[in-house]
Amino acid sequence: MNRLRRHAGQWVIQLVLLMLAFITFVPLVTLLSLSVKDIYQFNVAPMGITFPMRFENYALAWKFMRDPIWHNILIATVATLASLSMASISAFVFARFRFPGRDVLFFAIVILLFIPNTVLLVPTYQLIISFSLQNTLWALILPYCALQALAIVVLRTFFLEMPDELFDAAIVDGASVVQQFTAIAAPLAKPVISAMAIFQVWQIWNDYAWPSLVANAPQARTAALALIVFNDFTMPEPGAGMAAGVLAALPMLVLFFATMRTFIAGLTAGAVKG
Repeated sequence: MNRLRRHAGQWVIQLVLLMLAFITFVPLVTLLSLSVKDIYQFNVAPMGITFPMRFENYALAWKFMRDPIWHNILIATVATLASLSMASISAFVFARFRFPGRDVLFFAIVILLFIPNTVLLVPTYQLIISFSLQNTLWALILPYCALQALAIVVLRTFFLEMPDELFDAAIVDGASVVQQFTAIAAPLAKPVISAMAIFQVWQIWNDYAWPSLVANAPQARTAALALIVFNDFTMPEPGAGMAAGVLAALPMLVLFFATMRTFIAGLTAGAVKG
């Protein structure tokens, strides 16, 4: 009887999870369906499957979204590499060394996590104007490089959990501080760094508020901003607008499925103690 109840409970849990997954994927399926409709099909049967499917919507959307998507790839790659490189070094210093003001400085970094990003839009925008960087890729790359607070906090916690014996043995062998970081700390923290990289790329890719302030010109436009501009200028072509949304989301889907194991490993790193 207990075994039957346990199996019944598992079936109920699985049914609830399937229902939640269905609700989650309904907007995505609807987006895919709308992306292959013309204006007539869009108005007559917006939620159903219609034939013929207008795959030429993707060709039209790609012509407009190609450059913004490449801008996103460049911005996310450069900013994430720079941000996590600096954050990992800072976290290692906070975790392994004692110096005057260390705790105060780290506390100030933690406080940054509680400040809404919208509060920093105006002062950051003033800096971009002062350096005449508006409507350039640098106006996006440099502020994104400064997104280090969360990575520093997470990586510092991971570095603190590393056994001191590892670093003591390295010091005995004559390893410098740089070698301790590059040969011991960074390789062991690879799952966590990878998870933070995926999270940061996702954050940069979907950001709309900041690019809308400093990157309205075509030479610096991002995918999120291009979607709004595309739908404004291509009406009445709602199917092509939906196709543009699919193209903008596709790189993130590919990234997630390609790095899913790494992402989960990074989230659970240090959760289980031997």
